[in-house]
Amino acid sequence: TASTEIYTLSLHDARPISDIWVQGRRLRVGSLVSATPRRSTAPRRPSVGVTQAAMSGTLPELSASRSQDKSMKSKLSSASSSRFQPTSQARFGYVGHLVLGGSQEDPGDALRNITALDAPSFLPNVMTLQRPSTPWQYNTPVRRLEEAVPTEPSGEDPDSPKNGKNGMSASASKKGLPSAPLPANYVRRIRRKAQNSRGTETTDYRQQLADLKLLADSASRSGNVYQALQAYHKMGVVYDNQCMYTEAIQKYKQFLALCITSKNTQGEALAYNCLGVDCFKTKQYDEAIQYFNKHLELSDSAGRLIAHTNLGIVFQAMSLPEHAAIHHQHAIEYANRMGAKDAQCFTVGNLGIASAAQGDLQTSRICLQYHLSAAQRQKQAAGDSKFAHQTLKEVSKTANHRLGQVNATDGRFDEAADHFAKAMEVAKSKGDQGDEEVSSSMLGIARGLLNFDEHIGQLVKGASAAQLDLSS
Repeated sequence: TASTEIYTLSLHDARPISDIWVQGRRLRVGSLVSATPRRSTAPRRPSVGVTQAAMSGTLPELSASRSQDKSMKSKLSSASSSRFQPTSQARFGYVGHLVLGGSQEDPGDALRNITALDAPSFLPNVMTLQRPSTPWQYNTPVRRLEEAVPTEPSGEDPDSPKNGKNGMSASASKKGLPSAPLPANYVRRIRRKAQNSRGTETTDYRQQLADLKLLADSASRSGNVYQALQAYHKMGVVYDNQCMYTEAIQKYKQFLALCITSKNTQGEALAYNCLGVDCFKTKQYDEAIQYFNKHLELSDSAGRLIAHTNLGIVFQAMSLPEHAAIHHQHAIEYANRMGAKDAQCFTVGNLGIASAAQGDLQTSRICLQYHLSAAQRQKQAAGDSKFAHQTLKEVSKTANHRLGQVNATDGRFDEAADHFAKAMEVAKSKGDQGDEEVSSSMLGIARGLLNFDEHIGQLVKGASAAQLDLSS
């Protein structure tokens, strides 16, 4: 009708990518042109009409209109097969195109913008091995969250049947922590949605490994090194999620070899981190230190923060708190340079644990108190999500329990009793019966030691009075 608003796509000044705005919505159409609204019933030039009634969940079909000029008609027919194909609506979001060659902006700035997409985000948990973010273009499976490394001996045999094949509790590792919320970065959020969707479709890890092995072999035969190294990295992640760290190490070594061959520095640093973490989990501490040092040499500020943190955890597990404290101090320096508040939270907490092992109780108490207050501020910034609540509870329970231990060792039994009571309350709210019992027993010991001197004085005073009565 005459009142129908037609959006005409000019075919004369074609551009690589354009946005079509219809009723306040922007629709992406590849290799099209800019759209200009006008009210008319007869087109002034060869055009493609899109009416309001056609605006639904999917993009409309685009077909060339008739033209009197046969040369123009031949151009339209040849271009329609290559440029004017209808594009389907993106399932999780539209990422767009990143073009470095031929762009007017500085290529260095463009590369920095791409690197900004890989900026890692950190959780406030202490004594947790850190991993750098995988490149955003890698379609890797979702990795399980790392659990805190125990700093106290449990008294169990690492080769007992209750534990996994690599000396770690298989039930605890596979249970994992609550799933993390979607990232704040738009590109990372799209990637996470796609990863979660693929994880629900394929649940058998053996089928995933078979598919990835086929992909790696075919990519290697065709000479596509970039595709092959990604496949080996994905296989390592799948093995990690199944706590099969020995098998994962083999895949990460193949991933590292391809990265070195193709001079992929970013992938090489990622491979060294993955190898170091898995070597630590298999109690190969010397190899883990070598891999983390390699990761330290190849990384930027964020990667060096991660490498120093992991090195400190390894030295702490080797009962070398002096070396661990040095690396945690370097991690704090990089966190301050980056201005990363979330990184400052756990790096200072790690230094507090290393200081306590050294016997520096005052430094340990200050660091752990800062860690606890920073975690509370980080939770307020994260919002009221369930994941943020669970993370804060875990951090509060651990920090209060450690503060109770430090104060009890320093003779401050009243403060130790307060911290143990808070840790017991948090463990009870989480339904963690084991930690609740530990904090409850430590609370009883702290209160007993708090009144022990007074009780001994009363006993001595009573004994003296009894002796006076007997002598009189």
